[in-house]
Amino acid sequence: MSLTLSACSTTPPPAAPPIQQTLLAPCPAQLPPLTDGTGGDIALTMASWASHYHRCATRHNGLVQALEQRQEARP
Repeated sequence: MSLTLSACSTTPPPAAPPIQQTLLAPCPAQLPPLTDGTGGDIALTMASWASHYHRCATRHNGLVQALEQRQEARP
């Protein structure tokens, strides 16, 4: 003989995955300044600025994507 129990049961929604700490790092408040204004210095400084920008943009876009995934996971 088999007994079947039925009741209203609610299961909690799955927890959203945690956001990676690396995505929560702020972008630098200040960029390296030009030192002497020579062509070589300008090129190196601009390359440094571009590197800072790309690292920050990558983190920002990763954070946006993680938050969008959390929103989609909500019922």
